[in-house]
Amino acid sequence: MRALRLLGFLLCFVFGAYGWFLGRIPVAVAEPERATDGIVVLTGGALRLDEAAAVMAKGLAGRLLVSGVSTDSGPEDIRARLAALPDAMFNCCVDLGYQARNTIGNADEAAAWARAHGMATLRVVTAAYHMPRALAELNRALPEVVLLPHPVFPERSFDSGTLPAVTAPLEFAKYTAALVRQRLAEIAPETAGTVEAPIAEGTAPASPRTEQLSPAEAGGAPPKDTP
Repeated sequence: MRALRLLGFLLCFVFGAYGWFLGRIPVAVAEPERATDGIVVLTGGALRLDEAAAVMAKGLAGRLLVSGVSTDSGPEDIRARLAALPDAMFNCCVDLGYQARNTIGNADEAAAWARAHGMATLRVVTAAYHMPRALAELNRALPEVVLLPHPVFPERSFDSGTLPAVTAPLEFAKYTAALVRQRLAEIAPETAGTVEAPIAEGTAPASPRTEQLSPAEAGGAPPKDTP
């Protein structure tokens, strides 16, 4: 009887935690017009690069990091997927990160990049279902920076309008592990510097560097003041 009670308690706890996780998945972009120092887009799903390019083109950030770029993709491949950006803005203000292979790596790569550029605010672009875990990992790696979630909704591009049934439970398990890592990092803070900050990969090696240009000078709208 005691074993059944314990099992019932554990099941209630797990289902309750799962419901709490589902409630943390954003259903809309909370502050679409708020300016930030930078934008980080985590590769790996539909719509993310398109949305990041659209926000950057509005002048809502000074730099954009594309984290987790495949080693098979060159700057010209990413340029083609960031069609909303003028060429000058891509060359001066877009950094490509090739070191990350998962969300933990994305967070470490973004942290090194944000610190190298002295950023205090960062817009995070990824899929809505992935956002809770992405924020947990970024809060672990970059606790001093204000994070602004900017979800995209890949399920809306599917004919069914929904994600595969296994996606949410699997993401819940990964999110739980991310929370554990975040709490451990709070107890014993990690040391920075294990990942190098990505540089302006958008600039072709044979061309003059144009990093001194602002987004406005590169052809975008002038950045707004961050509230």
